[in-house]
Amino acid sequence: MFDVQVYIDVVDADDVTPGFPSDVIRLEFREDIPVSTVLYIARASVGVNTNNTISYRLIVEDNHDRYFSVDRWTGEIRLRRSLDRETASFHRFTVAATADNANTGYLNVLLTVTDVNDHNPVFSQHSYVCHVTSSTSGDIPVCAVIASDADEGDNAKIVYFLLADDDALDIFHINAHSGAIYVNRSAPGNRTLTVVATDAGALPRNSSALVVVTSDVLPVVNCAVDSTKMKIEENRPAHSIVGSVHLVYDDGINVVVTRYQLIEDGGQRDFDIDAKTGVIVTKSILDREYLSSHALSVSAVYSLPGEPVCSSLY
Repeated sequence: MFDVQVYIDVVDADDVTPGFPSDVIRLEFREDIPVSTVLYIARASVGVNTNNTISYRLIVEDNHDRYFSVDRWTGEIRLRRSLDRETASFHRFTVAATADNANTGYLNVLLTVTDVNDHNPVFSQHSYVCHVTSSTSGDIPVCAVIASDADEGDNAKIVYFLLADDDALDIFHINAHSGAIYVNRSAPGNRTLTVVATDAGALPRNSSALVVVTSDVLPVVNCAVDSTKMKIEENRPAHSIVGSVHLVYDDGINVVVTRYQLIEDGGQRDFDIDAKTGVIVTKSILDREYLSSHALSVSAVYSLPGEPVCSSLY
């Protein structure tokens, strides 16, 4: 009986596959990071007793290869072109690590693109038209504007406010969050407002739109005279100025008058009025002992419909 001792050498079959520390990594970057930024360094290994050289390549879905590249020998993943969250908010690709023996390991990369405030609010229309009537209630909006923002989060939250060159801000107000426009009080005349939409980003962006408000509300017109009671000395020559009248709105602004005229039964025999200016003059020499006071009625035709008459005793 013989005992035989056998020695067996295990020959390396070079069947080791490159491996990454993890099968999946998740990355997150702002959409404004510079092109050529190193996003991650993918490093695989094949064990300590091997001399395999590892090379890297990308396996991509759709057009994601346009955005990223990997260095064949270092595994550095770089950005090739600018990110745009509004175009693609998420990217997925795979880094393949191949050893000399052709064995390959894989790393899945999931990259989320976060938002920056790079878009202005956009109105649904370039301009809007609202209409106001005498029965318009302050509880019901006369119209509404709508703007949207392609960003997200606070960068997409929109606040509205009004701009105007006249007293329109006393007459109208806007709901800062809904864009609904209301009237505080009825007012005559057409007006043009500017609505500004601004987002809530750290560096806010804004845009504007025009709002044309039409109104069928007629203004309140009053007759004003240059004194509480016109006086003139008797025996003054004809064509002497007695005083003047003019029309004003409630806010004191003069009404553009087309024509002033004395009504026949108001004393046209002794007085005349300038059709354009409203200046009243005598047509003859007055005699106080004959008649110490005169009552005049003035008709004024102005640019709005109708021929209102303002009458007063002078």
